[in-house]
Amino acid sequence: MWDSYTPAKRQYPELTQDLRRQIEQIEPSVDSSVEYFPCAVTLVSGQIVDCVYVAEADSYIETWGVWPDEDPGKRAVQIEHVREIHLSPKRLPRKFAQKMYAAGESGMGYCLFTLRFVDGSEQSYCTGNLVDFVALPEGKNIADIVGLDPHQGRSDSAMRGLDYSWCLFGVPPQTDSCATS
Repeated sequence: MWDSYTPAKRQYPELTQDLRRQIEQIEPSVDSSVEYFPCAVTLVSGQIVDCVYVAEADSYIETWGVWPDEDPGKRAVQIEHVREIHLSPKRLPRKFAQKMYAAGESGMGYCLFTLRFVDGSEQSYCTGNLVDFVALPEGKNIADIVGLDPHQGRSDSAMRGLDYSWCLFGVPPQTDSCATS
C-alpha cells in the first residue's frame, strides 16, 4: 500500500500571534531536521490534550513522508482548533529526550532506554522514534527523573510511550528580497 503513496502538497494555516508567543515558551526537541514542540494544547472546545507534537508542516512531511491524518497509526489535531499551547505535565525533560535523540534509534523504528529516578529506582521504556511523552511508574513524577541511559533495558519489562497527536502549522511563503519592482 505505502509503496505507491506520494503525499500531496498541502497548505497549513500559520500560527496566530498568540499561539506563536505561546510556542516560544516551549523548548523544542530536535531530531533530524525537525523541531518538535512537545506540549499540551487547549482546544477551542475547552478540551485539554496533554500529549501533542506541534511542528512545521513542510519539515514534518520531509521526515515522516505521510500526513498524520492519512496514516492510520497517527492522530491529528488541527491548528485552527487550538486556543492555547502550554507546557505538558507528561513531557520528559528536554535534556533527557535530547540525549535519546542524539543516541539514535535502538532498532528499526523504536527507541529503548532506561530512566533513573532520584530514589535509585529505574524503569525501562520501549517507544517508537519519538520519546518525549512517557508514562511514569506509580508514585513518580517528572521531577523525580535524574538520568536516561540510551539503548538500556532490553531484558526488563519495558513501559511504552504515551499516545500523542500531531498538530501541524504552515509558515509564510518566502519572498525574494533581491527582486526589483
